[in-house]
Amino acid sequence: MLETGQKVGKYEIIGRLGEGGTGRVYLARDCTLLRLAAVKQMRGEYEERVLLETGFLRDLRHPMLPVVYDLLREKDWYLAMEYVEGISLHNYIKKTGPVGEEIGRIWAESLLSILEYLHNRKPPVIYRDLKPENIMVCQDKSLRLVDFGAACLKDFGEDTDRGMALTRGYGAPEQQAVTGRPVYADERSDIYAFGRVLYYMLTGANPGEPPYGSLPVSAYNPLLGKAIERVIEKCTRENPLERYQIAGEIRQDLSQKSRGSRRDKRKAFVRHVEKRVWLTEKVTAGL
Repeated sequence: MLETGQKVGKYEIIGRLGEGGTGRVYLARDCTLLRLAAVKQMRGEYEERVLLETGFLRDLRHPMLPVVYDLLREKDWYLAMEYVEGISLHNYIKKTGPVGEEIGRIWAESLLSILEYLHNRKPPVIYRDLKPENIMVCQDKSLRLVDFGAACLKDFGEDTDRGMALTRGYGAPEQQAVTGRPVYADERSDIYAFGRVLYYMLTGANPGEPPYGSLPVSAYNPLLGKAIERVIEKCTRENPLERYQIAGEIRQDLSQKSRGSRRDKRKAFVRHVEKRVWLTEKVTAGL
């Protein structure tokens, strides 16, 4: 573990930002260019992964991705990159609650933009671990995608990597090690995770915890349109063949506005609240 004031090359450590499966991330000061940077210290067993992650980020150019500054080798490998100031989407939703449909659609469009960019590379890049902890909400409310430690180039055959990155509630079924079934990830796996992230944005309910995303978004907020609910449902189907096959298909469906007047939605919301009050009273009366 690095201490405050310790140096890695020209980077002076200010403090720790977080820790993931492949290493720790620190806030540092570039003592030459006088700018902040994020320095990722890779664990020894992930030396090959840091080289892959550096290769991915070095060749990618997108507004939602951090810029790579340096790759350093001392006792461990260190990856220095642009410091993205903000709060993780996970913590943002925990702090402020679920976002409304308008913001949800804007953020969904941002995530679809980066997924299309990655999936249209030659060969395609599969992110494999899209989740709220890897998405930063910046001060201007724009989103940035961080941590490419799990990303890979698309494998057109079976994946023998039984240790594939998987976050409960967000990882697609085909990424899970099940006896007699190959483990793999492709564009549709990222689409599954996108649907789960959108679900979390709109409901505040973590699909990795009970009831594990089994309730429709309308159960949390009846004012949400049916169109966005249908998009989430199709993204997160168990069978990859039944999901959207490319991100562009999602964008097309998200552009459709839900039918029904705002008045009808408000009536549905009132009925929803009345039902919850009735259930609460009934439970209390039985105590």
